[in-house]
Amino acid sequence: MLSLHARIRDPRLLPLADKVLAGERLSFDDGLLLYATADLTGVGAMAHQVRLQKHGRATYYVKSRRLSYTNVCYTHCQFCAFQAKPGDPRAYALSAEDIIQELEKPENTGVRELHMTSGHNPKLKIDYFEDLFGKIKARFPEIHLKVFTMIEMDYYARISGLSTDAFLDRCMAAGLESCPGGGAEIFDEALREQICIGKKDAQVWLDTAALCHRKGLPTNCTMLYGHIEEAHHRVDHLLRLRALQDQSHAAGFAGFLAYIPLAYQNEENELSATHVIHETTGTQDLREIAVARLLLDNIPHIKAYWVMISPGLAQAGLSYGADDLDGTVIAEEIAHLAGAKSPQGLPQRDLVRLIEEAGFQALERDNLYNVYTPA
Repeated sequence: MLSLHARIRDPRLLPLADKVLAGERLSFDDGLLLYATADLTGVGAMAHQVRLQKHGRATYYVKSRRLSYTNVCYTHCQFCAFQAKPGDPRAYALSAEDIIQELEKPENTGVRELHMTSGHNPKLKIDYFEDLFGKIKARFPEIHLKVFTMIEMDYYARISGLSTDAFLDRCMAAGLESCPGGGAEIFDEALREQICIGKKDAQVWLDTAALCHRKGLPTNCTMLYGHIEEAHHRVDHLLRLRALQDQSHAAGFAGFLAYIPLAYQNEENELSATHVIHETTGTQDLREIAVARLLLDNIPHIKAYWVMISPGLAQAGLSYGADDLDGTVIAEEIAHLAGAKSPQGLPQRDLVRLIEEAGFQALERDNLYNVYTPA
């Protein structure tokens, strides 16, 4: 087998390879180089080295269901085609009974994780979520409730007249078990003004994630890439996540479980109508996975999110640093309304096939990365 150094063509990457082999942390400037180099396979080789050190050939997936409880949203995100304003004929808000009826359908049999992110609906307050979570857990105690981006949580706490701390306590008591990582978008404040007007600043996202960690509530984290951002914005974003994870670990909390790079979908949204933005390429998508694995040394898992980059490219991402292929999903809405061309769900057998054909070991997990063993 070739050594790591032998797989690198750009000599500027050799000092980074030395750091990787020594387990040393990469710097901001190192991150810029990872984006600047044309040696994608060299970057991938370094990321794969880290992936093998952390997880061997284990690759995780989960039987999951995506569901949005409302598409009503006051926030104006220029990259979003999902949102509906109050009064829009597309607008909806689901009751607990609606969601239970949906989960009882045969295609949801065996689902272990319910992942819910939605719009910012001013009519939904804490009593709605307590009723929602309590009824879902009473009917499906085995399903893990993963709900709220950090921005959603901040919004719904405020319109409920509660501190985020008190809102979170009540939601956890009702059945909330973890949070997904969306809503981070890109942390640079000037860019947020251009792509997600109305959302709180980046520090609110980070502070809310830190609060979740202090309460023992696991979360994921994300970055939206491939729009109008530049390499230095991406490195800044990733290092802010890394710094928060350092703080959570120093305080004895698990913090972020996984990082998911989210490729911008360039159809049916305002941002693509006002800027020339091309669909992300395979090179971009694989680089984002690899750079994340190299810079986020303290976040255990990196996902190749097949919904946004296609199942085939996500499969390739397993050799570029990713160790998680996400899940079955069943019915994704948000990315598809913005132009995602992937299926809306994948059967378990297809996830396993993708993983095994790439030469990895497929392991079904729960949300905390506990592995299910066949009966």
